[in-house]
Amino acid sequence: HLPKTGSLPQVSKVISDAVNSATDALAIALETFSEQDREKLLPLFRDHLPKTMADMAFDHVRERVPEQYIRNAIASCLASKLVYKEGTKFVETLPKQKLAAVALRYLEKEHEVAVLKEALEGTAMPEEEKKSILKLLDAGGARTALGIF
Repeated sequence: HLPKTGSLPQVSKVISDAVNSATDALAIALETFSEQDREKLLPLFRDHLPKTMADMAFDHVRERVPEQYIRNAIASCLASKLVYKEGTKFVETLPKQKLAAVALRYLEKEHEVAVLKEALEGTAMPEEEKKSILKLLDAGGARTALGIF
């Protein structure tokens, strides 16, 4: 967890340790994922690539990039997403053996929240209320949908 007070290097180390620990656990767990579950995670790898490269060559990624590299990149991207969106404590308190399953469910819930937000955008209601609901969905939608507090 982050120290209540501390220097930037101390805080950076705590964040880095959380991301690295989660990356290691996710990389190991990804080896056991089904092909279908790995396919769901490929957009994370695509987002990891420079836009021009992704636009030009992503369709051929499986032919040209070693599977281990893709798996490690996905693990790193997913670990960073969880730590930076939910905090170091969220990742540190999850049992390592459950981290990958929770991360996959997190992505699914994140998608559900995006669908809800899109539906809300088209709803006729006062703008202030709409903004408040969108703000709540942004702040805690995926994590709340997971039921992990």
